[in-house]
Amino acid sequence: MKGKLLTTVFNLAVFLAMPVALAQLPELDLPSTVSGGSTTARFFGGASADDGLTYSSSFEYDQAIDINMEIQVETSHVNTVGNIYVLVVWGDQYFMRIESGAYEVWDLSLENLQAAFPAKTLQASELINIVNDVAFGPTGVSDTTLALYLAYDSIAAAGEIFYSGSALLVTIGAEQQSSSSFQLYKTNISSSIIQNNCIMCHKTGGAAASSALHYVDSSSTNFQTTNYNTLVNYINNLLGGAVERPAAAMGTATDGSSLLVSKPQGINHGGGIRLMTGSQDLQKLQNFVNTVLSE
Repeated sequence: MKGKLLTTVFNLAVFLAMPVALAQLPELDLPSTVSGGSTTARFFGGASADDGLTYSSSFEYDQAIDINMEIQVETSHVNTVGNIYVLVVWGDQYFMRIESGAYEVWDLSLENLQAAFPAKTLQASELINIVNDVAFGPTGVSDTTLALYLAYDSIAAAGEIFYSGSALLVTIGAEQQSSSSFQLYKTNISSSIIQNNCIMCHKTGGAAASSALHYVDSSSTNFQTTNYNTLVNYINNLLGGAVERPAAAMGTATDGSSLLVSKPQGINHGGGIRLMTGSQDLQKLQNFVNTVLSE
């Protein structure tokens, strides 16, 4: 069952040994050989929710991510024929990707190990795109950690296998039993309003870093939950106005729900007009606020 799920998930994207445009992938420690000898081969891997700008190890249930890996083979193995292996550990089971793209259970026997890319001419750098823009949770892979390993062999070192002694670990969060407002937030607010607009100033180092509304970007673990909670706390804080403008504490407090709708329209907002009056995004924000207040 797990093998079929892995095949489905990883085949949602093209899985090829091919060059990809990335920032430097994190290096995986402890390059090893099955004989126990040393190796100059190097292994890299990273999972990203922002197209490789940053790398993380934990992601939300429905967060779309990319996974990329790389092998830098030993110099003497360049242009020799060899095999590349891709292994995934899920729970207490080991899986190997076979040439067809399917994942099969591996019994840890070298005799039964099959290559993902058999009999290929090894390049100095073998870049492997595992998945592109895939959310693991909805496919059935959630509340778990996957460990990904790379390995290769070469006719220049018969009987030896070179592999990443440390795994690339990717943790997928559990599905959240969420409220109506959280669903609205994820659908209508998170991307179009927070990530594409407000966060330019309302973040660490931003012009509004000292504001009560402080967001994290999409590369952060559980970013949607974090930013949603920030908004809900602000909306439900009847002294939200006093937090934003300390002088307001001396007079009538303005509730956070009113400020959240008025400020983006440019009313007492240092960032000017961010959402036009009558716009769809402003209406979505108002609907979100109303839903939070009703819960």
